[in-house]
Amino acid sequence: MIRRGGVQLEIVANLFVMMLAGLAIVAAVMIGLSARSVRDDAIERLRMGARHLERTLDGGARRLADLSATVRASGPRLAGGDFRVLDEHGREPGAMALRAADDARLAPLLDAARAAGEALETAGLLPGDLTLVRRVRTSSGETGFLVGRASGQELRRRLAPIVGSALWVLFIATLTFVGFGSWLLRRRVVLPLEALASGTRRVATGDLRARIAEVGPGELADLARSFNQMAEALEHEREALLRAQESLSRSRRLASVGQLAAGVAHEVGNPVAAILGYAEVCLRDKSASPRTRELASLIGEEALRVRGLVREMLDLSRPEALELSAVAPGTLLERVAERMRPQAVLDGVALEISIEPGLAAVEVDLRRVEQVFVNLIENAAHALRGVADPRIELAARQAHAPDRPARRSGDPERASFIGLRALDAVSLEVIDNGCGIDPEDLPRIFDPFFTTKEPGEGTGLGLWNAHRIAELCGGRLEVTSQSGRTCFRLVLPAADTSDGHAQAPRADHR
Repeated sequence: MIRRGGVQLEIVANLFVMMLAGLAIVAAVMIGLSARSVRDDAIERLRMGARHLERTLDGGARRLADLSATVRASGPRLAGGDFRVLDEHGREPGAMALRAADDARLAPLLDAARAAGEALETAGLLPGDLTLVRRVRTSSGETGFLVGRASGQELRRRLAPIVGSALWVLFIATLTFVGFGSWLLRRRVVLPLEALASGTRRVATGDLRARIAEVGPGELADLARSFNQMAEALEHEREALLRAQESLSRSRRLASVGQLAAGVAHEVGNPVAAILGYAEVCLRDKSASPRTRELASLIGEEALRVRGLVREMLDLSRPEALELSAVAPGTLLERVAERMRPQAVLDGVALEISIEPGLAAVEVDLRRVEQVFVNLIENAAHALRGVADPRIELAARQAHAPDRPARRSGDPERASFIGLRALDAVSLEVIDNGCGIDPEDLPRIFDPFFTTKEPGEGTGLGLWNAHRIAELCGGRLEVTSQSGRTCFRLVLPAADTSDGHAQAPRADHR
């Protein structure tokens, strides 16, 4: 599992900080624009109030004192702010002089209004007090100033709902991002990474059949695909290594058999020849009883059997070159069937042939491969004893060639193409409907001297020799078995007929 404090939390935290910073900037800009809008609106209201009060000069307010009374009667809501009237000297008619602070603040504005007719004082970006000064003249000839003021507190009160809305939007956006973003991140990123981590752990423990779903964004899907291809390549490499180890083990056993056969031939050959000589003498002795003759005949047969076994061991351990030739799979199976049908071992057994069309030729030592199929058919016939409706099927089908490389020189940069390549081999099968092979015997079925036949019916060297010949021809011999169906499968690569690719005859031992 990906740690909760790992990639998900780190990504969410970084994105949250970035989003919060962005939203904070947006909120600050929105609040600034809103503050400016509120300030401009307050200025416009002060100007409208000032124009409204100026109109009273034409409606009966002939002196500044009358205008001051009208201003006091109007109130802030009607005038758009707190207004008062000052004379040319900065004093309010009928009132005491201004405080020193007010006088010092208004003096520059009054001077500006004398020159321009209007002066305005603002408090910067944040809403503060706004002061508007307009120069006025009464019908009696007096000049003075209308001073309007909008308090910063009132402006902030009007801005508060906008700021509150911005904060709520920021809060809701944050919750939405954290919730939906975390869910989406986990679904699209974290879960594929967890699957990849789980698959990696399975491969690390030796489960090379581990595969993960190729889901998620493009990069993660490519990563999952690369992982699957890596696991497939490792699986094929391990299978090749196991086959190489098995071949090495068989080669070592073969060397032991050769040494044993040489020793047996040396140590047993002469005594067996003597036994055969004595048995022949007994058989020729006219004074010997029938019982003695019978026993001498049995002794001779068993001695011949011992000598045949020794010679078979010597033949199997002696290097011999292969004579390779291209042959059609159908032709090969037809030859084997024609050779085996007259044999007594197949009496009462149906021998059928099934050949898939369009099969490529295979390159084999015809004599020795026929020997392999003869051995497999005889073993199948022995396994069919006592089976109702015994049947043996010889089949040829397309397959993947053994020990093909995961990548060729012209392939794109991917881990393995074995599953994508065309079928470039032929599977030659011997299938019987017997009782099957016991599961505990399957791992040892190709070991030398291992046999499930009754004593005297086999030496246990046939399947071992068939397996060896299959490897010498560049193929492999496999077996699958269950009750009612046993299949021995000889997989051979298609013959390479291109120029410059002819293979020299191979020897049994390398």
